[in-house]
Amino acid sequence: FSSQTLFRPLVHHLRGTMAAESTATAAIAAELVSADKIEEDAPAPSTSANKVESLDVDNEAKKLLGLGQKHLVMGDIPAAVNAFQEAASLLGKKYGETANECGEAFFFYGKSLLELARMENGVLGNALEGVHVEEEEGEKTEDESLVENNDNIDETEGSEEEDKENDKAEETPNESLLENKSPQENEEEEIGNLELAWDMLDLAKIIFKRQETKEAQLYAAQAHLKLGEVSVESENYVQAVEEFQACLNLQEQYLEAHDRLLAETHYQLGLAYGYNSQYDEAVAQFSKSIEVIEKRMAVLSEQMKEAEGSSTDYEKEIEELKELLPEIREKIEDAKESQRSGNVAELALKATL
Repeated sequence: FSSQTLFRPLVHHLRGTMAAESTATAAIAAELVSADKIEEDAPAPSTSANKVESLDVDNEAKKLLGLGQKHLVMGDIPAAVNAFQEAASLLGKKYGETANECGEAFFFYGKSLLELARMENGVLGNALEGVHVEEEEGEKTEDESLVENNDNIDETEGSEEEDKENDKAEETPNESLLENKSPQENEEEEIGNLELAWDMLDLAKIIFKRQETKEAQLYAAQAHLKLGEVSVESENYVQAVEEFQACLNLQEQYLEAHDRLLAETHYQLGLAYGYNSQYDEAVAQFSKSIEVIEKRMAVLSEQMKEAEGSSTDYEKEIEELKELLPEIREKIEDAKESQRSGNVAELALKATL
């Protein structure tokens, strides 16, 4: 369980279409995705205090939510964050930040912030790996280093006067220095995005949980799921297990036993348990994920037999589900192997005492 990139494609397939997404927002997103481009002369949305009242806030926010989902589909995460943030700001100003009308915007804003944090973490990780490789490839012998240092002495002495003058002249920070952030600063920025994602998702969860409709409760479940993913990114695996379990409890109240969302939640629970070295629990959750998928395949097979029209859609989904099974079974074997290795290490430690 060393890399989240190994399971993210699997989670993407498991998720399918979220059952709780509102019809209006989904329709707008689909319309935007299918369009060749968004009209360039469309007026940019504004959240300035003197214009909010004149805007048709609900329609504008709905448009922004659809636009944000379009950006998510296209992989433009920063643009998605901006769109969802704008929608949340508009609705928050009109209704108040804890109003029911704000739940969807806060959810997608938090979800996109989580993806942004993951993206930045991946970029930083690749950059650090590159630095490590360059250091290994660029290692100099002791003699070469001494020669280079001697060559640089004159240049250093000659530039001291100029450096002093520049230091006096520059009372404000150089913009290029602000742009070239250190790895530590990038890490702080990533943590900030994760913290903000948590706050937005937690607020969305509260808003949806107090509503009694099935749609709202399923949105609350998805908020728990995303909170669990934030916890995994933060390496807080105990919290992740709690959030995934809360998600599962809600889903089991409203979803069929063969729903793919249940398969995803069991899978995420398995990952969290595995990261926390609870391998027996991980195996149990991965096995339940397989059970849900097999139930889903059986239901689809029956529906395909009864269908009068084309069976292409059924066959496509069944094939997708079949492709997931080997990966999940591999996770089960990995967990079992980790459990065996842990037991051997524990016995070896006891033998030395």
